[in-house]
Amino acid sequence: MSLEIELDYDKRMQKKLKDIFEATLEKGPKFDGNFSEIDFFNLAGKAASVDMLYSIATNSLCMFNCVYEKEDSVLMVFSIPINTKSDKEKHISERIMNIIKNTEECFTTLDYVNSKEIKEDKFIYLTMIKKIGKLEQGEI
Repeated sequence: MSLEIELDYDKRMQKKLKDIFEATLEKGPKFDGNFSEIDFFNLAGKAASVDMLYSIATNSLCMFNCVYEKEDSVLMVFSIPINTKSDKEKHISERIMNIIKNTEECFTTLDYVNSKEIKEDKFIYLTMIKKIGKLEQGEI
């Protein structure tokens, strides 16, 4: 992918992240579970039931309002397929780093980042939390 095309892709991804984040703040579902014991399949179903399960490239994304470290926050969950059918796709580690890079560029800082591979699902689940109180001027 040329640098110009990649930059355009990054800008589109960041715009979509911001739009989904804003929609989540307004009317997004609530997550009140344990961050270290997330049932990803049920969480995706909960997001889909309120029409808030999104697709970004070959990944699925859902966001939830939550409380993290006693502050209002937004939980972002990316479902990233380990194997894709496209030969043009980057290695899974590159795709994960690209998601983190674009998310950090949108929100300046992230308060929590974790990934979990579930081989039976054939997905890596990337979870990130952004505290709402830490939104910088000009973010979103």
